[in-house]
Amino acid sequence: MDAFMQWLGYATIYAIVVKAVLASTPTPPPDTWYGKLYRLAEWSVLVIGKVKQEAGR
Repeated sequence: MDAFMQWLGYATIYAIVVKAVLASTPTPPPDTWYGKLYRLAEWSVLVIGKVKQEAGR
């Protein structure tokens, strides 16, 4: 149980940091390597839907 709580804490910190980075950076075009990495980061913290504007708008 102790290991699970520690893992849950790390997952929470990861989600908070990644969401802060995603919120503070502009959305890159999806066809660049940075855009693909950005989409992977969004998926990893379950950012679903149109949270930010589309790139180029």
